[in-house]
Amino acid sequence: MEVVGLILVIILYCFGFLSCFINKVPGPLLVAIATVLAKCCMSDISGGWLQVAIVCVLAIVAMIVSKKLTKVAKAKLHPYSKGASFATTIASILALLILVGTKDSSVGVVIAVFVIGFIVLPYAFAYLVEIIKQKNNSLALKSAGSATVVYLSDTMLKLFILGLSFFLMFA
Repeated sequence: MEVVGLILVIILYCFGFLSCFINKVPGPLLVAIATVLAKCCMSDISGGWLQVAIVCVLAIVAMIVSKKLTKVAKAKLHPYSKGASFATTIASILALLILVGTKDSSVGVVIAVFVIGFIVLPYAFAYLVEIIKQKNNSLALKSAGSATVVYLSDTMLKLFILGLSFFLMFA
């Protein structure tokens, strides 16, 4: 039973990691389920039920903040289209593929791929969508910036929950 639990936990953590970059999948929920499953099915877990509860509460908070973040950003920053949001997701998936396909794993190359792949590429894709939609360079730049800021903050929040869960349960 422990081997099956370990396999399920690994699969859920992998999907939780991928969902950090794909906004339509509830990544924190998958991470919370993986955390509870790890505690229930694996005997050599270092985290206790308090750590599981912390991860679950933070996952719920992260999902609420993620939903509200888009609405607040559209009101406070600059409105952007659903196409720009989709473009940032596509760009980050492309960046993940580039990162996986990178043969040189030196620190400088990895950092360059992260910066280009997860900041520049989403911004560029969102800008292309917005310039096609709005036909105004100034508005397209602002909209792409808003879409990128929301995407990056949402992604960082989800990655924080994933990292915290992994640290509390396995460190």
